[in-house]
Amino acid sequence: MIILFSSSLGLMVDNYKKRQIKYIDDLIYIGERISLMLSSTTPETEEIFHQLMNDERLRKFDFDLNVENIPLSTEDYNRIKDFFAALGRYDVDCQLRYINEFIGYYKMLKQQYQEYYASHHKLYIAFGVLSGMVISIFLI
Repeated sequence: MIILFSSSLGLMVDNYKKRQIKYIDDLIYIGERISLMLSSTTPETEEIFHQLMNDERLRKFDFDLNVENIPLSTEDYNRIKDFFAALGRYDVDCQLRYINEFIGYYKMLKQQYQEYYASHHKLYIAFGVLSGMVISIFLI
């Protein structure tokens, strides 16, 4: 029972790391969609959010930006909040530059997370199983 519990903890950490990568991927997609909309039709901010909220790929994305639903650091949470708050405040050229910086940052962050995950994801599960075995041996 202890081994199963500790193994499930390893799987939870593994899934959390996958969720971080997926969340960053969604942020990049949002930035690219907004950039495309601003480059082609220059819609109002409300229309941008309406289209994003109705996008099938983003149906599980929390546009309310509740901190407990964002699997990233506080610094990244604030960066995301600032990004959404800045939409519609500047002229199109400034917004496009800001969006491109946002996309570039999260592409870099996604690459770092993917490299870290690729080199560590098996360790989470192995550590969970091994720690469960060690605890079980000590209890026997």
